[in-house]
Amino acid sequence: MDKLPIHFTDVRFTALLQLYLRWLDSKERHPILGDPWAEQVVNRLDFDFSGFKSADLGRYNVGPRSRIMDRWVTEFLANNPDAVVVDLGCGFDSRVFRVNPAPDHHWYDVDFPDVNEIARQLYPERAGHTRIGASVLDPDWLSKIPGERPVAVVVDGLFMFLAEEEVRRVFQQILDHFPSGEFGFNTYSSVLKERSRKRPGPIFGKYGVTLTWALDDERAVEKFDPRLHYVEEEMLGPSWFAHAPLHIRAMFAVLGAIPSARNSTRILRYRF
Repeated sequence: MDKLPIHFTDVRFTALLQLYLRWLDSKERHPILGDPWAEQVVNRLDFDFSGFKSADLGRYNVGPRSRIMDRWVTEFLANNPDAVVVDLGCGFDSRVFRVNPAPDHHWYDVDFPDVNEIARQLYPERAGHTRIGASVLDPDWLSKIPGERPVAVVVDGLFMFLAEEEVRRVFQQILDHFPSGEFGFNTYSSVLKERSRKRPGPIFGKYGVTLTWALDDERAVEKFDPRLHYVEEEMLGPSWFAHAPLHIRAMFAVLGAIPSARNSTRILRYRF
């Protein structure tokens, strides 16, 4: 089978980076996520992933984050038998296969047309699953989804690349379209954003991508719209890294004792 060529030059590269980190995790003796699709998908792409090696530690963030969001979606579907799922900026993620919802729970993967076209060739079709090729900033994508059901919205690795007003607009468009639901998403702190701007590192520097939106106060999101209500934050405590090498466990123990480091990345859940 021929490999699929990839020529991303902007924020689309994050689809490849997150795939790479899930793949690294899947090769561990005790993976945190254990994505069963990651290796197969990596092997289908004509892309030199060795350029991402400086980000290898990111697998210890992406693995837990993906598991947490998978669980949140699973819980929401169990409590809402008529719910749908929207995964914004889905990239090359296999989340719909990991969660494996019943066909009645229709699932919509939204990403740029070229990203979703490649993803369509990487994964088999499944009942109740639709790919929508569009920028999340194009409000027309919502017209392709019926709006009468509760929705679980996953936003994994996307919001930090949008301006705050764009993030607010995405929230409000979804709030106006669906009767109720939940959002699960991750954020970075303003400290991490400024550090990234000053020292973007070899990967972000190569693709010309910087962090744009940062969040230091979870209650600030509630100010976007009175319908939004903070539910919880999932912390990446020591139990997530119980099987990691000693130096990794030691590193996260030290970082966990420093508030600015501990709060630099957050995984948040909201309800409306």
